Amino acid sequence: MAGNLEIFFQDLQNRGIITNYANLENFYRLNSQERIVYLGIDCTAESLHIGHLFLLIQTVRFVKEGFQVLLVLGGATSKIGDPSDKLKERNQLETNKIVGYQGKIKTQLNRILIEPRIIEKTQFAPLELFYKDNPKLLNNIYQVLIINKQESKENQWKKYLSYIWTFQENKYQILNNQDWLEKLNFVDFISQVGRNISINYLLAKDWVKQRLESGLSYLAFSYSLLQAYDFYYLYEKYGCQGQLGGSDQWGNLTTGLKLIRSYYPHDTNPQNKTFAFNFPLLVDKKGKKFSKSESGEKLIWLNGEEQEFYDFFRNIPDEQAQIYIKQFTFLTDKQISQLIELNKPPQLRILQRILYELVNWFNYRELITKK
Repeated sequence: MAGNLEIFFQDLQNRGIITNYANLENFYRLNSQERIVYLGIDCTAESLHIGHLFLLIQTVRFVKEGFQVLLVLGGATSKIGDPSDKLKERNQLETNKIVGYQGKIKTQLNRILIEPRIIEKTQFAPLELFYKDNPKLLNNIYQVLIINKQESKENQWKKYLSYIWTFQENKYQILNNQDWLEKLNFVDFISQVGRNISINYLLAKDWVKQRLESGLSYLAFSYSLLQAYDFYYLYEKYGCQGQLGGSDQWGNLTTGLKLIRSYYPHDTNPQNKTFAFNFPLLVDKKGKKFSKSESGEKLIWLNGEEQEFYDFFRNIPDEQAQIYIKQFTFLTDKQISQLIELNKPPQLRILQRILYELVNWFNYRELITKK
């Protein structure tokens, strides 16, 4: 089993999906019952965006390796707002807005990852729109994708979509941290968490150092402790061993590891196999992360117009397309190399068009329906 996880981790690294990791040996030692990870999602807007989609696709990789994934809505922590990677205090949202956002985001997560689907499209023609005048190229692309045009349309679709998504029942669970955080009284929280995380430890965090100069409220300072408690709670209640997050979350992830270790030291508690992985942030052409709170290119919302989705992938440079095709899909290195070889001249933009179609399908527009 451990060998499988080593191969899995190496694939994540080769695809440029892992930015930082902690306690990798713990990850390798997980047995099948311990393969539980969580991803936290803020509820500070009415929709997920393309940066979230990137993270969700990575959770699919874990599901394919037999992991259970806990998707934790930040019903409580969204009232504070994650200060990581921010140079000033976030504006506090109204509670009723956060409640509304929670409902909409939960619906999106259910629709994207949890509810079973069947293929509704009657004809298999994902790339014909772009290459109908070049049947030889089209045939070569389908050969690389190992799609047999003699099979049924449904089987062709299943093969094509296997490069982006897999459905396995009961592998995802949506939780909300307000269900446990809002039941804590302040004294209990300080006793359980504050006693085990020193001020010096928090002051050493990069984001804290940056914010001390411009001003840092106790509200923002406490966010890392709340997220650490989330990890501790999920470890105790659900046996969750791992936390996933974007690279701007690294300080929060490691604080959670420290809190759990204070209660369950590795040397005396071998059942503590906690670990943390974080992923690179999706960035625009200027290197700014795609975020509702960052200035830069227009953010691509998952409830937005399909044309915006298409334009985003159509316009990414070839170099970026070669990165995204590894990070957004399950295509092998060999297949990607073959597609790059077929992409001559570069104006054919094969990678961009495959990315658009696959990732757009993941966003569940017109191709699928509930069972």
